[in-house]
Amino acid sequence: MGWIGLDDTDSLDGGCTTWDFHKLLTLIEGLDYVQVKIPRLVRLWPFAPHRTRGNAALSCEIKLPEENIFEFIKFLDNWFSKTYSKDGDPLSESHPTLIWSNDQPPESWYWDSVRGYVNPDLRLQDIESLSHMKCWYRNSNRGIVGASSSIAWRGNNDWTWEATAWRERCKIGTKRMVSNSRVLGMSELFVDTILNRNPNMHKSLIAPRTPCPVLYGIRSETADSAKNAHNWLQEHDDVERAFSMRVHRSNQATDDHILGIAKGVVISKTTEVKGGHASISVFSNGRRETLVAFKQGGLVNTLLRESTPGDVVEWRGIKSIDGCLHLESLVVIDSVPRNLNRPKCICGNRLHRQGKGQPLLCSACGNTSFSYWLSDKFSGEGKWVQPPPEHRRHLTKPLNRQSKV
Repeated sequence: MGWIGLDDTDSLDGGCTTWDFHKLLTLIEGLDYVQVKIPRLVRLWPFAPHRTRGNAALSCEIKLPEENIFEFIKFLDNWFSKTYSKDGDPLSESHPTLIWSNDQPPESWYWDSVRGYVNPDLRLQDIESLSHMKCWYRNSNRGIVGASSSIAWRGNNDWTWEATAWRERCKIGTKRMVSNSRVLGMSELFVDTILNRNPNMHKSLIAPRTPCPVLYGIRSETADSAKNAHNWLQEHDDVERAFSMRVHRSNQATDDHILGIAKGVVISKTTEVKGGHASISVFSNGRRETLVAFKQGGLVNTLLRESTPGDVVEWRGIKSIDGCLHLESLVVIDSVPRNLNRPKCICGNRLHRQGKGQPLLCSACGNTSFSYWLSDKFSGEGKWVQPPPEHRRHLTKPLNRQSKV
């Protein structure tokens, strides 16, 4: 028994970690002494330097006799050398890393790297201190964190699935043919599929926009649903034929990158910056924090702008390198009064305050009343909001999704 992990092979010239890992697993499946278990597609801390927005790494459990381990490691060594044989170039976009481990490393390796920055040099020291792990890397060691963390992920409490389909090599860089209406039909027919469309805009979200080998990725709550949805799409002429497909177990849509729900009191007015981004200051757990919502955040951006000093808010978010909390979801749980106005007199005119301790006075008819305010209740109170599906992080859990355990 053992584990392999791969990361950081993406590049502008068509390099793709999911595709490279699929090709590696296909070769391994041809070895008569090896059994390949379910591959895993694991997303990590979104703010990691030099990483793509998705920040994904691949891994898989490999079952083989102990007497064949040396032979298998030699196979991996040959594959890595042949696949990534270019001379080292520190300016290259890809920094491929392959890891073999006889056992799963500590689960803390995963949690450290899904919720914050892990220094590759320190992780390399951890790997080198373990006799049962071996790694190969080119250009730099920065892919070590992703590859090892993917292996370390257990996913015992929550997980999802993704059926990843790849294109024929000759079509890479051309426009993908994946019908929006067909994807909408798929989502309605296969109810366990998730995050594959924006229902408000009738827009498909399964096909990437980059010139990479991936044709599409279908996310689902079950492996069978992901596979069956892919097969159903492939039966229709308005969907490009896939060259190959593999179903991965994944931490997508689990909120693993978030520690939990936080709470605070708004202590500043909204600050806007060029581009429509907004931020406010809150007092939470004895300290001042800055909440940020980008224009693409949709309802989150709108609700943040509508909040006002004194509102009590709760949020799920992730702290960026500059210390700001980037919001994944937001709710106002207790709002201060909005649109304060003095009441009207029975004659129809507005009552006015005369002075401290004095009753309200109608300047038109002379009637008086005790002093009080009228206000509107904030309509957005008590409603959790999050960005539209196309602008959520891969790790973000939809508000209507429940964990597996």
